[in-house]
Parts: sequence; structure tokens; C-alpha cells
Amino acid sequence: MKKEVSRDLSDMVPEKSSRIRFLAESALRVLAESRQGELPSTRDGWVERLCSSLMSEAETSHHRTISMMIANGIPSGEIVERYIPAVAKRLGELWVKDDASFVDVTLAAGRLQGLVRARAEINTPAPGRTIPLGQTVLIVLPEFEDHSLGAFVAADQFRRHGQWVHMAIGLSASELLHEIMERDFAMVGFTCGTEKSVDMLGELIDYLRMNGEGLPSLVVGGQAVGLVSDVAQRLGVDHAVGSTREAIERCGLATVAESLSID
Repeated sequence: MKKEVSRDLSDMVPEKSSRIRFLAESALRVLAESRQGELPSTRDGWVERLCSSLMSEAETSHHRTISMMIANGIPSGEIVERYIPAVAKRLGELWVKDDASFVDVTLAAGRLQGLVRARAEINTPAPGRTIPLGQTVLIVLPEFEDHSLGAFVAADQFRRHGQWVHMAIGLSASELLHEIMERDFAMVGFTCGTEKSVDMLGELIDYLRMNGEGLPSLVVGGQAVGLVSDVAQRLGVDHAVGSTREAIERCGLATVAESLSID
């Protein structure tokens, strides 16, 4: 009888242990949710939440926030196209206002760029795969430009519109000209993150204009477009745009998107 009771009790131990573990994990989840507070109800609220999670000590906090955003009905494409640029801008504001340290902002920017790079790799067609529209654009990140996130976001967005994208990162003026003349690009896009980069980018574009023939449409995007009113004239580009959609429309590129409206 004692052996039988003993056997019954031992059989119950794993079940009891599982229940305790389940209750403990549930309690931790509830605690975590309570610390998170109420879910944001606005776009700005989600931007702030994502900024905070990107600067968190927890390695996967930002992944959790993005999962929460998707679970609350925000499409992944919208997160990349609208929220990530807004987060990048907000991180810059926090740094300028000294509301976040250099280390925090650098960590957040690295994680943010990692997200965009990972998505770009997923969306990049494999070698030999047919490109939907057969057009190719070149995204240029000049060697003097430190703000690289916008270039990767733009590349991802062009891919989503059905374009084949090449990246020119840190090339010299002569190397960039050679790249442009060797390929049949439908558009060349330059990123310009700050007003102080305008003059240097202008010199680069002057070099391309003087030494290149039959250049495709040259377009500039980035934070400088909103900071410098006459940026297109100062740079000598065909268009200064505030979004990928606007670049596609201004340059007459095709898109797989059902509707095309300028943001």
C-alpha cells in the first residue's frame, strides 16, 4: 500500500511542477504587460514605444514591439515605409535635445538598420529570378554621408514597387560614374541626411554632369530635402523628393502597387 501511494505521489510531481511553472510564466507575462502599460493608440505613440524598445538593454525588445504593432493591425510594409523613418528622425531629435545619450542612439540606430537590412535581404530576388518590371535604380550613399539608414529604407521600398535595386556605398566620384555608365539605370537616387552634406553632394553631382553622357534621372532624398528649400537647384539634380512614391512618379517609373499617391 505504501509503495502504491508513493508511486502515485511521484507520478503527481511532474504534473504539479508543470502547473507551478505555467503559473509562474503566466505571472511573469502579466507583469511584463503591466510594465509595458497601455498599448499606444496613435502613430506617434507607437513611434515612441519603438524608440524606447530600440534603446532598451533587452536584445529582443524591439522585435516584441514590432510584433505587437503587427498584432494590432499595422501592416509590416507600413512599419518599414512610415514608422521606421519616423523612428530614425525621432532618435535624431532625442540626441540633439540631449534626451538620449550617444550610446543609446547609436545602439538604437544599429538595431534599426539591422531590421531594414534583414528585410532587404528577404526581398532581394535571387540571381536569375525575373524582375517584375525590368527597371533598375541605383541608390547612392556617398562616402561623406554618415546617415545610411535612409538609403536602405529607400532600397527596400523600391524593391516593394517591383524595381531591381543596386547600392553604391562609399564610391569615389570616378567609381560612381563608371558604375552609372556601365549599367542601364532608370534612376539614380542620392541620400542627403544633413544640410552640411549639400555642398559636398553638389560637387559630386557636378562631376557626374561634366563627365557623364546620357545620365538617367538624378534624384535626391533625405532629411536635407526638408531643411533646404532650393536643394534641387543647389545640387543640380532633376528632382528633390520626400518619398519613394514621389520619386517613382516624378521619374515616370513603373510600379506594381495598385495605387500611387504622393505621401
